[in-house]
Amino acid sequence: MPNPGFTIISRTSRKLLQDLLFFSFFTLLLVPGTENCFAQDHKNDWFYNPFNQYSAHHRPIGTGAIYADEDHPAVQDWLKRSQINLNLGTTPWGLFFVASDEDGTVKTVTIRECSPINPGLFPVDVRFPYNADDIMPHFPCDRDGSAAVYDRIAGTYHEFFRFGWYDGNPKAAIHRSTRLDDLGHGTRLAERIGTSASGVALAFGLLRGWEVRKEGHPIGHALHMAIPRTADSADNMLGREVWWPSTSMDGSAYTNPSHNTGNIPYGSLWAIPPVSKGGPDLDTLGLTEKGKRLAEAIRDYGIYVVDGGAAPSIRCDQDFSQELRNEMVMETRKFYQYLRMVKNSVPDEGKVVFNVGDLAWSPSGPIKQIIQGEFPAGGGTPLAPNTAIDAVTSVEERIAPANKPRIFPNPTKGNMTIHLGEQPCTESSIVVINPMGQIIVQAGQITKPSVTIELPDGNAIYFVRITSGTMQKTIKIVKL
Repeated sequence: MPNPGFTIISRTSRKLLQDLLFFSFFTLLLVPGTENCFAQDHKNDWFYNPFNQYSAHHRPIGTGAIYADEDHPAVQDWLKRSQINLNLGTTPWGLFFVASDEDGTVKTVTIRECSPINPGLFPVDVRFPYNADDIMPHFPCDRDGSAAVYDRIAGTYHEFFRFGWYDGNPKAAIHRSTRLDDLGHGTRLAERIGTSASGVALAFGLLRGWEVRKEGHPIGHALHMAIPRTADSADNMLGREVWWPSTSMDGSAYTNPSHNTGNIPYGSLWAIPPVSKGGPDLDTLGLTEKGKRLAEAIRDYGIYVVDGGAAPSIRCDQDFSQELRNEMVMETRKFYQYLRMVKNSVPDEGKVVFNVGDLAWSPSGPIKQIIQGEFPAGGGTPLAPNTAIDAVTSVEERIAPANKPRIFPNPTKGNMTIHLGEQPCTESSIVVINPMGQIIVQAGQITKPSVTIELPDGNAIYFVRITSGTMQKTIKIVKL
């Protein structure tokens, strides 16, 4: 599937401020052109990489990772199997993922008769590819049937469960929506960004056919997988513990004592340890070129557990042939036994234990309260890096790319650092706006790589507008 680059056209500053204050979310605005110092290139395209570079799944596992040993109960559960399947987007268990441009048709998606509890927003108008009803499948009502549409114009990501067509009109049982400049997972228990059991969006960690087929191309992001959870699988793996970036479990886990009796947490990160930490030399495993790149991705970025299924399975898009799928499954047999859980992929405060009968937002198990926005995904504040807690390398060094503006921490208790890049434009400026639209901080002609600003006392939401050359970026800041 082609993945062309794209640019979002900026609005006027006044309209931008009105949108931000009214809807209370942030958006990234880039002016067309390649000469501004923050111009995007192809590798940073949000559709090329399903979520942006600040998302958890683009953060390599840190050197401080602690891997579970073979005797760990979760690893013992894992070793009951011997391969990882690939669930293709053309099947009801993968993700059929498409993007729409200006020539796309806006269609109204209505609720399907097989709708479960909490279906999400319906009806919803979504811009589909112009030939969507010809290229997108109709999934049966008794299967997952996940499909996602990325609207390049609006920058929104729409995910549908049990998706189907009726005389050219789309219907679905569940609809979830977010933006691709968000993290792809929730910030509190029971929050559901996508249709997976764990609440994460399915494009988070999606393995795409083009990146597997492209020889020499590194798969530069974390993956995600479903693993068994019910007794009929004969080797129940999933338990009732939830780690970031997961915010929930399969619904039956809350009520059925025979489900989720294993030892593998939702949201746990699994990886092949590097040689320095007892892992194998991948060159000695007899892997094909494609298989080695997949193994390298699992070693360097890891693979999150996000859903229940019949067997360990990586979720893929539709851009796979059955032959390629079979080849990659056979390759996983060569490294499956070496995967280990990253024990500190999230701090203990980000691990919650549920017991049968608990509500999704109210665990009764060991009190490990998830603090909103504090330790998402991989143990870093504030950008949810896909990394273990690393005492050697600072969070700021890991999360602040040299040429991209970021703000940390967010949320903040007072002070915030605005990173402008190692070589910022000479005409950089910063404006901080309060919820009433008033400018409380304004600074221009900034030439330093970063500046620190102290916000006023009291809890509030602020908007920080960074201008550098012809680029404008506005970020929402939460003051605790």
